Amino acid sequence: MTVQSFKRFTLVLLGSAALAAPSFAPMAQDHDHSAHSGEAEQVTVTEAEAEASRTLFSQYGCGSCHVMADANGYGSIGPAFDGNDALSVDHVNHVISEGQGAMPSFGGMVSDEEIETLSRYIVAKKAG
Repeated sequence: MTVQSFKRFTLVLLGSAALAAPSFAPMAQDHDHSAHSGEAEQVTVTEAEAEASRTLFSQYGCGSCHVMADANGYGSIGPAFDGNDALSVDHVNHVISEGQGAMPSFGGMVSDEEIETLSRYIVAKKAG
């Protein structure tokens, strides 16, 4: 293959890739923000639940991606929990269980009860 042929082949390949990219757009995860919009959800947790949740938050490395001062989380990869009024217990529970985007699923690794407690803790303790 000559240099000229290689350049032409590369341009055709790049052009084809650029045309194909929009066809993958429908595969992106749509997210319904109505489940956690409007008034901030008011949630309380006991000190025992908070302490258990801090342990889970640390044990599963949540703080390496998420900011949450109460749990010593100072990550910058995932969304910050502190000050995030869009969070609801149902939404956090779903994302922990199923994963979303770069967030892996923890369903099956953490019990449903622990996920529920951690979700309630995150929503209750987020600063803001």
